[in-house]
Amino acid sequence: MSEPAQQAAPAAPAVSEADIAQQERRRLLRFLLRLGHLLLATGAAAGMVETTLRRVAQNYQIKQFNTLALPTVVFVNFADEDASLQIEFTAEQGLVLRFDQVEATYELVRDAERSVIDPTEGLRRINAILAMPPPHRARWSVLGHVLATVGIALVIRPTADVVGAAATFGLVVGVLRLLSRRGGIVNTLLPMFCAFVVALLALLGARHGIAGSPIYVLVASLYTFLPGGTLAVATVELAYGDIVSGSTRFISGLLQLVFLMLGMLTAASIVGLPPERLLVPVSDAASRSWAPWLGVVLFAVGHWLHYSTTRRALPWVLALLFVAMAGQQLGNAVFGGYMSGFFAAVLITPASYIVQYRFAGPPSMVTFIPALWILVPGSLGLIGLAELVGNDRLAGVENFVTTLFSIVAIGLGSVVGTALYNMLFEPVFTRAGTMADIMLRYLKLRR
Repeated sequence: MSEPAQQAAPAAPAVSEADIAQQERRRLLRFLLRLGHLLLATGAAAGMVETTLRRVAQNYQIKQFNTLALPTVVFVNFADEDASLQIEFTAEQGLVLRFDQVEATYELVRDAERSVIDPTEGLRRINAILAMPPPHRARWSVLGHVLATVGIALVIRPTADVVGAAATFGLVVGVLRLLSRRGGIVNTLLPMFCAFVVALLALLGARHGIAGSPIYVLVASLYTFLPGGTLAVATVELAYGDIVSGSTRFISGLLQLVFLMLGMLTAASIVGLPPERLLVPVSDAASRSWAPWLGVVLFAVGHWLHYSTTRRALPWVLALLFVAMAGQQLGNAVFGGYMSGFFAAVLITPASYIVQYRFAGPPSMVTFIPALWILVPGSLGLIGLAELVGNDRLAGVENFVTTLFSIVAIGLGSVVGTALYNMLFEPVFTRAGTMADIMLRYLKLRR
């Protein structure tokens, strides 16, 4: 008997063009959602994220497109050629990007705005950005935190005791930050734990006759936890009417200040010293006029090492830091201390846009956020909350209100700076082109 003939394998079901188109739309939707989350992780305001996604969507000739961005959620909906509505949203919490990843994110955004990127390729680039290894080794990151801490100390109180103590505590905090890179609940409690450790060491030193722990040392060593950038961006969002995003960020920033104070006061209760001993100010000493400028340089180098800023961005970051410092000192001389942050923000905001759009420099967030940090907008809040729970409650309330006013002033300064750029600089640059084009035209005229 002959063997039975083998049955033919069943043919694979045919995939219709409609199914392929549906899969492409889903990939596009996923690409836009993940791109929105990346932008939120850079610290960008929700309104800017929405505007960017709309510009990217225009390249794909979407009939109807709308998006809503919140601090941890992105909603996207659009209608295709057949008028079928596609709606999707995702929530992603705890995503924090290094500054080299921020630059890569904005490079992807620039490419997506200029030309159509295949959604699969876009998703691959997003995964590559998230998987980027740190450019510096761990020991260099800790050294960067120490240098940045010393830089802040030189800016706010350039005395030997403050700078020396800040360097020591900056090393401690840098090591703790390195050990907590895994994320999760550890990052949430890290500000309180670092404040507890720094305050405990400082108070134990004060008990044994070592110099006390002034507020300037605490602010310098804990500067990475001061939510000045978060509160300033929240103010910008509130000014533009993004109530949900703005209020969420604002409450988050205030809560982080409370975490810092809780850690310090816990340490004070263990050591047995009253809270006001934690904030004993140093005596005014003759300070060098060049010390703050040296502090800016050290802060820029430390920021480059600790936050993984690229080498290409380092000169621009340093330039914006000098603009911020000069603007703060000029604003303090002309308008007083309350408005110095406002005046500095008015200067650094258009400067960061000019660097990004006209000098082909790093994204504005890469240069703008460090410039905000050098203003230390959250430091007064740290003092105010500590005095609020200490004996001098009236001074605590006064300083806390002053802090809120200063933060709002910095945020409004950023709004005014953006408006000045749009009204004064953008029309001129639109007609003249980039700085490279201007220089080429000038050289041709010289010939």
